[in-house]
This record gives sequence, C-alpha cells and structure tokens, in this order.
Amino acid sequence: LIDSAGPFSLAPRRTGKAAGGVMANPTSLMEPDMQSPEQLEAAFGTSLSRGLTSSKAEEILKRDGPNELEKPPKPTLLMLFIMQLTGFVIVLLLCAAVASIVVNGTGPKKDDILSYTTGKAIFIIVLINA
Repeated sequence: LIDSAGPFSLAPRRTGKAAGGVMANPTSLMEPDMQSPEQLEAAFGTSLSRGLTSSKAEEILKRDGPNELEKPPKPTLLMLFIMQLTGFVIVLLLCAAVASIVVNGTGPKKDDILSYTTGKAIFIIVLINA
C-alpha cells in the first residue's frame, strides 16, 4: 500500500508486512534525468558546490572502475590486408584481372603465356598496393 502522500512523495513509503516495512525513497527509483539537482545530490551522496570527497571518489573508483571507454582491439595485419582488398575499386580491378585471364584463356592465343600478362599485372599491382 502506498501512503496518502502519493507515489512521488519525498516521504518514505510504507508497504505491507510481507514486503518488510519501509521501501526506498521513490525518487531514487526515478530516472536521473527526471530528478532535480538537489535530489540527485542526496541520492548520490555528493555536494553540488564541493563535489565528491576523496574517500567517496575512491570508493566509487573501486566499485565501478575508471571512467573510460573500452578501447577496441587493434586489427591484425591480416585483417588490414583483407580490409584493403574490399574497396569498390579494388574489387573492380580484381574482376577485370579475372576477366582478362578468362578471355585470354578461351581465345585463340590460349597457349601463349604472354597473353596473360595484363591479368597477372593487375593482380600483382593490386596485391602490392594492399
């Protein structure tokens, strides 16, 4: 049961015997952006003018860790190489190299090794560039 002060009162709520007596302050259950600065000051045990005490800051640091974003892992050399080969122009060049080799392999000069030079050159240049 909620007391007559309403669900958003600053007074502590009383619940039935099954719940164990007094509940937490209802403002501590609200989203932080819906609370006033004074309510947040009381909820987090800090001071708007002085900030956290050294002991409170140390306690929060131990509990939550440093206030830093996780750094993503650096990509490996193999991943960098593969990422270089996925660009649109690079894919077009690789398709052109394959097409050149296929056309020369099915044409009248398929036995001449020099007819494959263009396709091989494109592959080599793309690999060196990556």
